[in-house]
Amino acid sequence: MTPIKTSQWLLTFAAVVWSHMTLAGELPPPLAPEVSDVAALPAPSPHRFIAVGRSGSTIFDGDSGKIQGSIPSGYIANVAIAPDNSRFYVAETYWTHGARGTRDDLVTIYDGTTLNLIKEIALPGRALVGKMQNFDLNAAGTRAYVYQLSPAAAVTWVDLKKQKVGGTVEIPGCALVFPWGDTGFSSLCGDGSLASVVVPESGKPTVTHTKHFFDANADPIFDAGFVDRATGTAIFISYTGLIYQAKLGSDTVIDKPWSIDVAAGYPEAGTGVQELAWRPGGSQLAAYHKATGKLYVLMHPGNYWTHKQGGTEVWVLDTKTHALVSRFPLRASPTSGRGDDAVPFYANLAVSQDDKPLLYLVGTTGGDVVLDATSGAEVRKIEAASGRFISVPGY
Repeated sequence: MTPIKTSQWLLTFAAVVWSHMTLAGELPPPLAPEVSDVAALPAPSPHRFIAVGRSGSTIFDGDSGKIQGSIPSGYIANVAIAPDNSRFYVAETYWTHGARGTRDDLVTIYDGTTLNLIKEIALPGRALVGKMQNFDLNAAGTRAYVYQLSPAAAVTWVDLKKQKVGGTVEIPGCALVFPWGDTGFSSLCGDGSLASVVVPESGKPTVTHTKHFFDANADPIFDAGFVDRATGTAIFISYTGLIYQAKLGSDTVIDKPWSIDVAAGYPEAGTGVQELAWRPGGSQLAAYHKATGKLYVLMHPGNYWTHKQGGTEVWVLDTKTHALVSRFPLRASPTSGRGDDAVPFYANLAVSQDDKPLLYLVGTTGGDVVLDATSGAEVRKIEAASGRFISVPGY
């Protein structure tokens, strides 16, 4: 006898069950018709943050630790949040055949509530480097700046109101974008200066340079500096822990540097490869709370050139008095498989900009955590969070 196939047996069984139900008057309830809809993000919260990954970004609620949504993106993307939280902007790159073919560089605009695609703006190029300051917005959120190498160092600016490229300005020997006001940005230069660029609504951009204020060979500055776009207040950190505060603009003013170690009562860290000291390190190694002027820095004990090593502590510094306010020791997450005594080396740090700020430590080897920015107490863990850096609203 020919054996019955599994699929035939299932059909026969279903027919028998249907027959019995029909004879008993027990028909299954009708299925409800499917209705197409679009889920919306919750109302923006000051404790929302975005973990920016290599091929996509995840939106988290810092209060609950839950995922609110995700933003797709191309290769080594950068994400910026509109000042009013109404839109997300992504600088990204695609190839028509995956890793080869025709290349497309874009600034893509997503709705801040539905995450629907609004517009793709073609770019003449962008630098494929995973740096936070490769892409940023002006203070009003009406213009985007994209750092590029094609092949010269340059910045392309995009008119976000007209949704088209406005132009490109070359910045030889300089890199990254630190916007100030609505028509200007600065870039760090290899000769130890800052380039200040004014891009008017009409007319040619102008480029000026400050005097050399750091030695790019002896004590370089981390690329993970930051600027308050509205005021131009900027902070840069060197590998030895020197803090350079500046007022960016067409006539940039840079203050005399002060030492993180000295603020903590230690000798100033030097550049000796065998010199052990507390040193800043990580990928996104610091965060700045604009309202209080507090600077949060990931610190670790190590020798010079350990600047890529993340932090075992967060140091809180007052940028007005140059004093150390607090030290928050960090511990490894038990769920990381390394145990409570493991050295965590957290690499990415951000702070919310409200009056009850939270610290986010994401993309780490010791688990992802949220801390109370005032006490340093652990608020919660977020196991799903990972990324190259973190974006927060209001900064």
